Amino acid sequence: MDVFHGANEGLVLAEIELEAEDEPFTLPDWIGEEVTGDERYYNAMLAKHPRNH
Repeated sequence: MDVFHGANEGLVLAEIELEAEDEPFTLPDWIGEEVTGDERYYNAMLAKHPRNH
């Protein structure tokens, strides 16, 4: 889990590692938008273009 501060204050990114792509799992209620593969949420992009949350 990454908890951001400063320009990205309020942004929290969580990741889950599964044994297989089709492994069943239940998302916690606090999970929001899926951002896997979204380059806007890569660390390098967040440093250059903060996400205001």
